[in-house]
Amino acid sequence: MPKAEAEPQWSALVEPEEAARSSWDTSPYVTRLVDCGLEWDAIVIAPLERGMAALTRLSLPIDRGYPVLADYVRQELIVHVPAGTARRCTAQGTRSLTTGSWLLMPIGQRGSLSATWLSTPHPTRPRFVDPGELSDALRHIDQTGVA
Repeated sequence: MPKAEAEPQWSALVEPEEAARSSWDTSPYVTRLVDCGLEWDAIVIAPLERGMAALTRLSLPIDRGYPVLADYVRQELIVHVPAGTARRCTAQGTRSLTTGSWLLMPIGQRGSLSATWLSTPHPTRPRFVDPGELSDALRHIDQTGVA
């Protein structure tokens, strides 16, 4: 019986892929500033690896339409959550982007070293991570060091 292919792991995305790096070099207009708090809030997690471990702990699939960004310059993970809920994530090393905050976002599938999709949003119905569950996963990572 053939082995089923394992789903990609978040930790595999710690470094940007070569194809992404190439696209950043060919277009100067790959990001824009977007107002938070209207359709979604965002939670910024530092460092990037810690945020990815939390998503692994939540068994969050990479390819299911959850909007997740990486800022490879600042080594931060940005996770979209339902509007009005980001402050429910109270784990250390996070900050909430809500109404009045701005986020650098990729235009389409492209991005930049400062804003690139790790998991692109569903085109018509993005899925959001629950901020309370994300907070619990981060606390678990902080306490045990294990996803």
